[in-house]
Amino acid sequence: MKGIPLVVLGCAAALAYPALGSSGSGPTGQIAFGMNHYCLQGPAGNKTPADCGKGEIAVVNANGSNLRVLTHDQVTETDPVWSPNGSEIAFLRPTPHTSNQIWVMNADGTNQRALTRFRNAPQLFGAQNEPALSWSPDGQSIVFSAFPSNKGGSEQLFILTVRTRGVTRLTHLARGATNPVWSPDGRWIAFASSGAPGQIFLLSPQTHRAHGLATSKGAPVAGLGIAWSPDSRSLAFNDGGTLVSFNVKTKRFQTIMRDGDSPSWSPDGQWIVFDYGDYVKEIRVNGTGLHPILHANSRKGHNFEPDWGS
Repeated sequence: MKGIPLVVLGCAAALAYPALGSSGSGPTGQIAFGMNHYCLQGPAGNKTPADCGKGEIAVVNANGSNLRVLTHDQVTETDPVWSPNGSEIAFLRPTPHTSNQIWVMNADGTNQRALTRFRNAPQLFGAQNEPALSWSPDGQSIVFSAFPSNKGGSEQLFILTVRTRGVTRLTHLARGATNPVWSPDGRWIAFASSGAPGQIFLLSPQTHRAHGLATSKGAPVAGLGIAWSPDSRSLAFNDGGTLVSFNVKTKRFQTIMRDGDSPSWSPDGQWIVFDYGDYVKEIRVNGTGLHPILHANSRKGHNFEPDWGS
């Protein structure tokens, strides 16, 4: 178990940025993210960066200040997601001889504990920039994507009840289901089918029925790194390398940024934080006010999967 969080810059540097002046107020709140510090491995003269278990979960203020590293061990954690009330962060941690497990900790990094102890089924393998967890709006459940067994196949969606730690399977889809994201109003779980990119679907937690999203012309909507807006009206995602938002009702796209991945909306719906190469950046939903808050040298590490909390 880990102790009190320690401020360590490592591969991530918090970057203060100038006041945004009359163009609007700056973003507020906290952002949880993954930060991985690589090791150089291989023969002398030909060493390459490699994951050596130095990936941690960290939190930074939305203005780029007060970076805190919350986990400290010899494994690489991924997929940090804030609980709806901002008191806890769920994440994935690998465990020897089993798949990844779902863990949760207090917002300050204390009281870290495992919610799952999977062995043969399901098998949960988190990948950087492919979020696998999402809280229900009431904070009672977590939806996640995992392989139904250790024999491979397509990932499916499961529900974990936090209090009892019971697990229920949600989907049995031939095309698989990944990147689940619960809408803030609780009506839908958005997810993507397996593949790159996968088609985006909406699933009802009540009926367990899913339907694919389509444009006004009937073309399927596909993307990676899905995130709901706070009003549950739009989804932001990586559309072939372009960061876009898609209004579920009007079926209209809006380009936010020509490059970006793993978006997350600010609680007020005015900003989006996202991956951009080695950076974590913020931008207004209308495409203005772009600025970095975190940067890493690609040979030393990578910052990934930002999630915006209150």
